Amino acid sequence: MKMQHLRRRMAAVAVLALAATTMIGVTSASAAPLTNTTWTVSNNQAGATAVTYTFELTTATAGIIGSVTATVPSGTAGTVGAGTYYGLGAGTATFSGTTLTYTVTNPANVAAGVALYIEFTGLTNTTTAGSYTSTVTTKDDNATTPVAIDTADSPSVSIAGTSTVVTVQIPKSLTFTNDTPSFTLLMDPSLTALSDLTKAVTVTVKTNAGTRYTLAAKNLGLKSGSNTITFASTGVATSVADASFAANTFGVSAALTVTGGSLAAVQGAGLSVANTFVGYTTAGETLVTATKPTGNTADSLVLTNRVKIDYNTAAGTYTDSITYTATPTY
Repeated sequence: MKMQHLRRRMAAVAVLALAATTMIGVTSASAAPLTNTTWTVSNNQAGATAVTYTFELTTATAGIIGSVTATVPSGTAGTVGAGTYYGLGAGTATFSGTTLTYTVTNPANVAAGVALYIEFTGLTNTTTAGSYTSTVTTKDDNATTPVAIDTADSPSVSIAGTSTVVTVQIPKSLTFTNDTPSFTLLMDPSLTALSDLTKAVTVTVKTNAGTRYTLAAKNLGLKSGSNTITFASTGVATSVADASFAANTFGVSAALTVTGGSLAAVQGAGLSVANTFVGYTTAGETLVTATKPTGNTADSLVLTNRVKIDYNTAAGTYTDSITYTATPTY
């Protein structure tokens, strides 16, 4: 009889133990989110130092709280410390990765509906401005792997940038003018006054090219059928003095009469010499190079075209085309 009674008592204890285990499982499964969860910062400027992060929350589930964690934005730094706290016992603050942890020194049971207040001091805000939320979690006192009791996300906190990015867009601009789209020289080898003629062409350049600009010219050559009037020289490197300008040739001299702030200069060992003439080339050569923007005053280049003939020049209408090209480098 005693043995049967003992067996019945052990069976009853086993049932009670099972029932107790079942009740614990139900309590854990019914945990609710934290309420009234907020996160505030003492200084919301991006990169601000010595900032205090404050977290307020209300427990939803009764239990022994061993720690409270809160996530912060990537880039947050600093040597964290524990500030003022309410609702929990004294503890220590740590910071790892993007998670702040307040660990209670002597964990104790905390009822549901208790308002908690925790400050983390000594933080440096992320340098990336934006709107951020924090995930706040209460955990039990398991020394190995603390288990979450309740959790919730806070409303967003704005981390404000401390600088204003200013962008001013200035379009690339170049204005080119040519005061002589065409000209005609009526020449006669029998008259000295009509056998050696010149025509000045003024071209201007105004640009905001920050690095440089170049002005080049190319010439197809004066031709009348199979007859040609040759160039005075082979290009800007070689010049012909005014008095030595030969008949049956076509040449040009160049002079910068007005310059802005571009530091423009005539190019070529021949072309840059005063009172001399050079020949154009069919491939084209640079006449002027500038190293800065012109400013509001355009660079003005006077090109004096010269044709000289005699009775060795075959009669006819000679035509030509001079092409100018201004090339800016922004």
